[in-house]
Amino acid sequence: MRSTLLEVSRADLATVYRLAYVSETNDFFGPGDLADIEQKSLSRNMGLDITGILVMDEGKILQILEGERQSVVDLFDRISKDPRHESVKQVAGSEQHHRLLSSWSLAAGQASSAPEGLRDDFRQLHGRLSSRDRLEDISAEEVELLKVIALFRSMPI
Repeated sequence: MRSTLLEVSRADLATVYRLAYVSETNDFFGPGDLADIEQKSLSRNMGLDITGILVMDEGKILQILEGERQSVVDLFDRISKDPRHESVKQVAGSEQHHRLLSSWSLAAGQASSAPEGLRDDFRQLHGRLSSRDRLEDISAEEVELLKVIALFRSMPI
């Protein structure tokens, strides 16, 4: 048990690669695809030690992935080739000293289940990131916004 805790604390101290991308769904993206992506990614990402969050609203997707650089880059490469996405654009990618999503394996939240103000914030963030012409770090505040939106999806109606 103690060695496991030591490994976990070492992993938390190591640098992680944080990548963010935006995309839009197309006609190949069906009603059950978001739940399917969430289910399939849980075990795969856990095995790769990748944490992340995905938020979608009206066909606009914003996802952040964190983990070992090559694992994250390989996963993003697979995602960018998924025929359900178009206009896939990496908007951030950098080594970080800690995870902002350490307890999130993936939260596939739909902004449409959040209050209108949060949905507006998501649309503005997606638009701002989509218009970037170079990679920049995504801020902790932007990650927190996505966490709040994703939590609305898990709340009972």
